Amino acid sequence: MAPRNRSPKRRRSRSRSDRRRRPNDSKITRQRCSSSDEEKKAVPAAAPSTVAKPPKPREVVTVTLATRPFGMAPSKEAAASGYMVEKVAEDKPAAQAGIEQGWTVKQVAGTDCQGMASAAVQALLKDAALPVEVQFEKPESETLPSSEDENDILNVRADQRRGNEAALSNIDDLPVDREPEDLPVPICSWREAVDRKLLNASLVQKLHAAGLKRPTLIQRHAIPIIGHADHWDLVAQAQTGSGKTFAFVIPTIARLVLRGCPARPFFPGPTAQACPVVLVLSPTRELAIQTCTEIEVLTKGTKLSQMSIYGGETIKETAKRVEAAPIDIVCATPGRLIALLDETKLSLAYVQTVILDEADQMLEQRLEIMCADILVGRDMPAPNSGRQTLLFSATIPQKIRDMCPQILRTVRTGHLTIGHYAEDKGGSCESIKQVLRWSPDDKQRIGELIRDLRTYWDRKKGRVVIFSNMRITADSLAHQLQRESMTCRHLHGKLDQEVREKVFDGFRRGEFDILVATNVASRGLDFPDVSLVVQFNLPEDIDVYTHRVGRTGRIGQVGLALAYMGPKDKKIATKLLEFLELNKQEVPDFLRDLSLRVETLRRGR
Repeated sequence: MAPRNRSPKRRRSRSRSDRRRRPNDSKITRQRCSSSDEEKKAVPAAAPSTVAKPPKPREVVTVTLATRPFGMAPSKEAAASGYMVEKVAEDKPAAQAGIEQGWTVKQVAGTDCQGMASAAVQALLKDAALPVEVQFEKPESETLPSSEDENDILNVRADQRRGNEAALSNIDDLPVDREPEDLPVPICSWREAVDRKLLNASLVQKLHAAGLKRPTLIQRHAIPIIGHADHWDLVAQAQTGSGKTFAFVIPTIARLVLRGCPARPFFPGPTAQACPVVLVLSPTRELAIQTCTEIEVLTKGTKLSQMSIYGGETIKETAKRVEAAPIDIVCATPGRLIALLDETKLSLAYVQTVILDEADQMLEQRLEIMCADILVGRDMPAPNSGRQTLLFSATIPQKIRDMCPQILRTVRTGHLTIGHYAEDKGGSCESIKQVLRWSPDDKQRIGELIRDLRTYWDRKKGRVVIFSNMRITADSLAHQLQRESMTCRHLHGKLDQEVREKVFDGFRRGEFDILVATNVASRGLDFPDVSLVVQFNLPEDIDVYTHRVGRTGRIGQVGLALAYMGPKDKKIATKLLEFLELNKQEVPDFLRDLSLRVETLRRGR
């Protein structure tokens, strides 16, 4: 598909409450003030190395309501301390005026309500002459963060994301291909997403706390498409490290936060059955765990619950977690999900959104059969029922596109491609320098690797991921590098789950410098500060090569990818040559010669 730039004309978006508001029913004005006595107290003395900031003023909203019933109810838990809105009925004056859960009544018709119990405030609202002017105070978390606030948040991953902020500009100018042309227009900032009712201020606070100061290119385009009221299906393709996970996590979770999670039956105990409304399918355990962790960034502090489900623990252990409480969001590997379905511990009958992360791998080989069983062979609603289906990956081969009509809706399906792509040549990774070395003797290769690590790897700039095709090779490499006084661990699919999680978490926390892994670590995993990726053995497929390379150069950063090639790698030679040319990389003569011999033999058959 030829990439092309489009700059769709911006159009003003009106909220449902704007469209439904009846004349003279209500009007709303806003002002900034500091209204809490607690906030006026002196700020405690700060440490010498820090500067104390005055408390942020809370936003006060004045609403004029002209008809009863207003359509709002107070929290019973906070009844003694005032009237805090817990419920807002749709199509009633309160909803039409934009009143939201968590707001606290400050004044009714000029009467100060601070210090009053909820019942007293309710009496004022009931007896006040119409139209009545009501002043609300929004909770502190509902105030949009300023750029200064973001620097106050200390979090390891957040700091790492903030450190990579400057690198975002490297991917801002990538070409964007959107089909069809009437897809919802992209956002430019989190604030615009709030204005368009795709997010609220509390969610933006959480994004800022996680170090996400502004949306990446794919997030700007994907969030309004996924979050649109028409529930578009989407096939999204973007280079590795571009922010794809949050591109589907943000709008999916925001919809549940803004519109509420539908009620489902749940009876705790041995007969309990989980009924999630969002399902994320991942090809590996580590990716399922990572995605669940990213989801928690937005669900923390809400009533939403999420769970990662994967092999490595017994069905009984997984079932016990399911029996404890209702689950709204499930991140799962296909095999373990099917096992729970067979045990009737989980139902897909209430799924509203299903996401296939690393979709090219999910719909190929043995996983294809499992995914087909999950999507069409169980109790999941059919695509034409209104179920939303999202496919995300760095590579979407034609075979996968041919399968889309079977799992996506025939209408309301968008296609989004970000970056330079050429047919069957993989995606662009121009910010990653790729070095290919000829190494025909497998026994001598470890010595070459050690020398190259000392040449190419600067420990001050980041860490290393080394890929091998075999588990025994990964284990051997890790031990030999340890003998060279390099801190190193290995990761592959046959390790016990507890060991896999310990290695995975340890590398993310920076407990060691080098991770030697099989393809279990090549898909979607976001490791901070990886400056060098080494492919000790080349894969047979160019898409696998692309995903491996993508473990460095995340979010537009510059990275280095080193690979060793030998006579056994002739199957990938031609595709690798095309991939290097696509990314404007130096092509060594030995690769051109090998590719030429392969093509000559192929044409001679």
